[in-house]
Amino acid sequence: MIVSLCILIILACIYIYFFPFIPKRKKHYTYALLLGCPAHDDGTMSSSQIKRCNLAIQMYEQNLYDTLIISGSNVKNEYIEAQVMHDYIQNKVNIPTILETKARNTFENFKYSKEIIQNQDVLILTSQTHAKRACAIGKQFFLDYGCAWFKDLKPKHILREIVSRILYIKIEILKKLGRY
Repeated sequence: MIVSLCILIILACIYIYFFPFIPKRKKHYTYALLLGCPAHDDGTMSSSQIKRCNLAIQMYEQNLYDTLIISGSNVKNEYIEAQVMHDYIQNKVNIPTILETKARNTFENFKYSKEIIQNQDVLILTSQTHAKRACAIGKQFFLDYGCAWFKDLKPKHILREIVSRILYIKIEILKKLGRY
């Protein structure tokens, strides 16, 4: 019983170390970073893309940021995530937008967007299941960031995120050991 409790405490500490609390959101940011996700193979938008885009529109209408950066390449098919999401948003509202089209994963979303954002503040826009890992990665690139998300409790998204968080912890440990 005590051994199990100790293991549980150690695992909780590891989790908190790699996934710190999401910082409190400010009232306004210079940039918002909309993290991409793939379109369907026929080019139609996935439900996650639509929800992320609607979140970006909502946050803009609440005057939470000035310029939107949409990040994402053509990871799963020929359709560039950032372009598909940009077209959807611009058909609804005119938001100042910059497209980042090289990123193939969450780490690269931040890596390539950092080149644009530099040392400015940024609001990360994503799903609820993805927000914790996105902020953990965002913390490596930005000093002043916040996060907004939409509710996303689909079992397949939760399962995928659990696997992604385990891989993230593995990569971060390997980086600290100089093996990545």
